Amino acid sequence: MKGWILLVTDFAIYIVDPDTDALKRRIALAAVEKLCLSELSDNFFAIISPTEYDLLMASTRKTEIVTALVDATKSTSDYELEVSLSNRFEYHAGAEVVKEIQFEEVEGATGARNLCSHVISAGHAQD
Repeated sequence: MKGWILLVTDFAIYIVDPDTDALKRRIALAAVEKLCLSELSDNFFAIISPTEYDLLMASTRKTEIVTALVDATKSTSDYELEVSLSNRFEYHAGAEVVKEIQFEEVEGATGARNLCSHVISAGHAQD
């Protein structure tokens, strides 16, 4: 799994490639609708941005990242970022790709698996 540098400011989230120091993605905090986290003690979280594709990440600092995003959003607006806890949720992996991920405990370890992938066409999901 490729490592990334995640920067959170009062106005945006930046994803930087540590090998090239190149900016790979910028997401305005105002564009973030919610954060999705599994209910397990794992490292997975998703940043849901309806105007763009979503971002599924894993970090040993998940709690600190979520806190930083919620605090940054509160400090610059009246909007309170929704944090959703569920062991199953959907995220947009691309412009026309919606994936559902399920988290489950497997004998002392936590696993994540993509259950299905859909292509969105004319507003309808297709298998």
